[in-house]
Amino acid sequence: MLLVQLKEMKNFTNHEKDVANYILTHMDEIPDISAGELAKASLTSKATVVRLSQKLGLSGYQELKLKLIAEVNQNERIGQILANEPITPQSSYSDIIHTIPGLYDKAVTNTRLTLNKTDMLRINHFLQEAECIDIYGTGISYTLAQAAAFKFATLGVESSAYESINGHYLAARKHKKTVAFVISFTGANRTVETMAKYLRTATHNHVVGILGPHNQRTRPWCHEVVEIPNRDSILSLDVITSFAASNYVFDIFFSLLLSRCQEQHVQSSLEMVRHRNLLLNESFDA
Repeated sequence: MLLVQLKEMKNFTNHEKDVANYILTHMDEIPDISAGELAKASLTSKATVVRLSQKLGLSGYQELKLKLIAEVNQNERIGQILANEPITPQSSYSDIIHTIPGLYDKAVTNTRLTLNKTDMLRINHFLQEAECIDIYGTGISYTLAQAAAFKFATLGVESSAYESINGHYLAARKHKKTVAFVISFTGANRTVETMAKYLRTATHNHVVGILGPHNQRTRPWCHEVVEIPNRDSILSLDVITSFAASNYVFDIFFSLLLSRCQEQHVQSSLEMVRHRNLLLNESFDA
């Protein structure tokens, strides 16, 4: 980074340090002054300005000026983004434990406001008829897929999570009614796009995308899309908000399925309780 090099002043002569100090303290002037004007203002020479530019790995002052302007503009953009970040270097433990629930609440609220009831009920219709629910993701979205698959499985629905396409498996059970979810927090994950394309073109699965806003390439390969908000945070807070938003969507579908089969679920839960001692290594009467 050019600004870092100017601040560190490694191997700079005294005159070069004078030029660097002037640049750093008069940043707003640099776009409008020439090498000669910079030399005069820093009480050095034009040759010193050129030597400094070359020492920084640049062809001359003009390139230094262009790179400096670009870097300053980038830092200003980053500063504007960071100004809206809820987590800062000054955040304490107390700040954070109050901030995180707000992030969850905002993620769920923003998602709820963007949901289309007709689309959600149509997806629910396919889920009600499904014999299998497959959920695809990568990285942390695969972790979410595993959690969602586990929830659906507790209702007696055959459900699994996958990080890749198993063509043989899909071909072997092609006649089963299957809803396939594909998850991408950004909407632009190339691996997820490839999986959605295969599922849409090579299987009879009903493909549902749980996708962030940058989903232009993946959306055409999905029968349905539920779009989730994405903060485009540079501090990875989008992982928290996108995970919470996607989990909320899956919990809606889980709850809709549960409402349909609640009586059967109660019976299976009672059956499980009868054998709780085997699961928890304790007597039921304890």
